[in-house]
Amino acid sequence: MPLKYLDRPFVARNASGGVGDNWRGRFPEGAQPMATAPERSGTPVWVMTANGQGSWALHHNGAWQKLQPYKDFKSGAVSWRMCGEHISQPVAWSLPRKK
Repeated sequence: MPLKYLDRPFVARNASGGVGDNWRGRFPEGAQPMATAPERSGTPVWVMTANGQGSWALHHNGAWQKLQPYKDFKSGAVSWRMCGEHISQPVAWSLPRKK
């Protein structure tokens, strides 16, 4: 399959006439842009990247830090802590739903 080079940007259009694919379909209902994320409250939130994958994160030292569960082998209690991994370029966030 040959590659085709254009002198202008290409914008994919779906059948309904919209631009690109349905990017909101990758995120859960109620997801909000990162500009509205609570950075100072210390509240863990579900943070999603552009491909739709998400993880629990906390804003710390100017970046979103991934949270992971750690299990105490003696008592079996689970605590959530930062694992040292930064989430690069998060695009959306949401709070967990109450069941």
